[in-house]
Amino acid sequence: MTAQIRKRTKNQKGFSMPELLVVLIIIAILVVLALPQMVASRRMFRFAGMQRQIAASLNEARQEAMSQRAPITFRYDDAGKRIVIYGGVFGTAGASTNKVTDLAGSGLAAADIAYGRPAGAPTAALSDTSQLTALGGGMVNVTFLTDGSVVDANSNPVNKALYFYNLKNPLDSSFAVSVLGAGGRIKVWRYSRNINTYIE
Repeated sequence: MTAQIRKRTKNQKGFSMPELLVVLIIIAILVVLALPQMVASRRMFRFAGMQRQIAASLNEARQEAMSQRAPITFRYDDAGKRIVIYGGVFGTAGASTNKVTDLAGSGLAAADIAYGRPAGAPTAALSDTSQLTALGGGMVNVTFLTDGSVVDANSNPVNKALYFYNLKNPLDSSFAVSVLGAGGRIKVWRYSRNINTYIE
């Protein structure tokens, strides 16, 4: 019995050292070729998460304005790359009761987040007629009234649109979130290279 096991083991062949090295080299080459694509995909996934966070925060501010029966402001702070919600129970701007959400983190560097439209993207208004809202003092404020609308200083409905892109992958990551002043409806847009426009 033992002799048979020895004979069987002796007849079995394994990989030689050169064969093993060739396999390892091929695996290493495949990993090196795939790594940049994996990193880019991961970056795009995290940036898409930022898009959802901005839309969710705008929706939250609108809902709070209607439920608290008080004006609530959504603020994007470009210097800190963060969202601040204040007004009503959230207190005045700068109070410790403000709701603050950092957009950077979880693998997304603050230095990679850019506000505006990247070079090569269209500068026309979105199909809902909203245009890029310029930063004022490094910030964009969207104040929702108790009926969920957004108005200007003269109480006229005003549309707002916030545009963002990732500096490491500008066109493929570009997106916009718009707010229609009259009803406060929030829409999410992404840039499409194929048709060179932002689509809902």
